[in-house]
Amino acid sequence: MIIQRVTQNRLYDASDMQRRFSPTVSSPPDARDAFEKDYGRIIHSAAFRRLQAKTQVLGQNAGDVHRTRLTHSMEVAQIARGIAIYLNTNHPLFREDFALDGSLLEAAGLAHDIGHPPFGHRGEQAFHECMQHFGGFEANAQTFRILTRLEGENEQGLDLTRGLLLSVMKYPILLDQAINPRQYELEMIPPKSSIYTCDEEVFQWVLAPFTDREKAFLTDVKLHPRKHAQTINKTLECSIIELADDIAYGTHDVEDAINLGFIRISQLKELLNDFADVSLYPKLAKARDDLDHLQEHDLDKYRLKKIISALISTFIYGLTVVENEGSLQSPRCKYRVVLVPELRKLLNQLREIVAEYVINSHKVQTVNWRGSFILKRLFEAIMNETRLLPEKDRLKMTPEIHDEQRARIICDYLSGMTDSFALRMYERLFGHSRNFFDY
Repeated sequence: MIIQRVTQNRLYDASDMQRRFSPTVSSPPDARDAFEKDYGRIIHSAAFRRLQAKTQVLGQNAGDVHRTRLTHSMEVAQIARGIAIYLNTNHPLFREDFALDGSLLEAAGLAHDIGHPPFGHRGEQAFHECMQHFGGFEANAQTFRILTRLEGENEQGLDLTRGLLLSVMKYPILLDQAINPRQYELEMIPPKSSIYTCDEEVFQWVLAPFTDREKAFLTDVKLHPRKHAQTINKTLECSIIELADDIAYGTHDVEDAINLGFIRISQLKELLNDFADVSLYPKLAKARDDLDHLQEHDLDKYRLKKIISALISTFIYGLTVVENEGSLQSPRCKYRVVLVPELRKLLNQLREIVAEYVINSHKVQTVNWRGSFILKRLFEAIMNETRLLPEKDRLKMTPEIHDEQRARIICDYLSGMTDSFALRMYERLFGHSRNFFDY
């Protein structure tokens, strides 16, 4: 991490640095600011380390060098810092005393996926099915819950700053408020939400400094008769994290897919050839030319890496800042970062080929289905026999708690597992391995 120092940064105020439980002022000899402390708390947390053994797009059995949820998060953090550097240097809104904080964005990038369960999005859907009568499950909401309650001691989470929490609240709405009952019954797909209803108190603390108009702006939703409610807005920094996440997904995951044979070089070449304005983006033009030198049967991975790097740079250089409508005072609400339309279209196309040729492939779908099946069996087993929980979680199962709390404790435990730990536990409970008593 590069420590960023600005004499006085008017983009942030005292409320952005505030924590729920501990003071924000550093005591000598600790010279770190509040956001740099957030960074340290995240990288030293067990929940962050567990991401190294959680599926990003491809499971661990696909190979040794493709992205995991941990390396994806590190790349999102690096891209987010790169966006901050680019905008602080090139956009007229920002200057030395009104600048995006790179440490805040890097920390948020590391934390943004910390609530993802084992086995990727199929794992998320499996838990949502298990929790359909107990408050639901959504990975973004689980991220908020881990950061504010589960990680650390005394249900205080990592006690991060308000600025950090705002930067990872991609969908600032309670899950119960986002659910469309019709959609819920048809497909069991969780709505996009960053907060469970049981964590509403913390959510209200995060929003406390905003005006009523700004709170309404952040929690505004788009309704649809056949879809879950969709949030419309997010904070300035969260818009950057979302873009960094999309860029990583549309570039690094494409790189993995090419290296593992899911996507052909010719498919990437076709996308870039169809891009109408390539002449406006020199790095993109060079990347397209370099693709002509790549061979499917003898892949030059170093050259492919340079092409992917050129794509990332092009997307960063295509970002701009727009001002939201309405009487919004806080810079958190007043501005958002967007990608110019033609590059947004290209990025969406890159993400779509990952979805079509990787996520929806027979190989990945069968592995993910197995993971989903395992998680549902484990949830069912522990609901029927809570002695299968570790002691610290079993002690929470007091007689006075209701069924929703009981299910949430079990879901918190299972969703925190790595892919491999969930497989081992399933094998101990239901398998026929000779290593029956292994831990």
